Amino acid sequence: MRMSIRLAAVTAALFLVFPVAAAQATPPLAVHFEVPTTIDPDTDISTGPFTATGPAVDEGLMCATGDATDVAPSKVVGFQSGKLVNLQLVKMFTCDDDSGTFLVKLQVQLRFGEPTIDTFTWTVVGGTDDYARLHGSGSGYGDYEAYPEGVLDVYDGGVH
Repeated sequence: MRMSIRLAAVTAALFLVFPVAAAQATPPLAVHFEVPTTIDPDTDISTGPFTATGPAVDEGLMCATGDATDVAPSKVVGFQSGKLVNLQLVKMFTCDDDSGTFLVKLQVQLRFGEPTIDTFTWTVVGGTDDYARLHGSGSGYGDYEAYPEGVLDVYDGGVH
């Protein structure tokens, strides 16, 4: 009998604790990035300025401008002859306002025969200063016609 009273007490305590923990989690705020990117043909490293807009910027969770640079050349992780190639890369976003940096991992799918648009998913994988605890993810595309000097990368998603 005492065991069932203890079990009931523990269960009741868990019901009290978990709603509080769930209430503390913040929902993601929408963010939109545009990054006109130039790729260095010698290093395969891309760089470019970024502009961020949306509720995440309006609420001060994300800076509005800065620079995005590949941390290392992209890595081929999948290849289907004549059809597509899958790439992984990590970009460092450095904010102009000195609020910090954050790292974004991209999973890119390049389709052969469709040279104007590539698609990707992205995930925040780290950060410094104001972005040390930043989390977020989304999807995007690279448009080669929109930025003839390279590619216009467009990211949409949410961060918290």
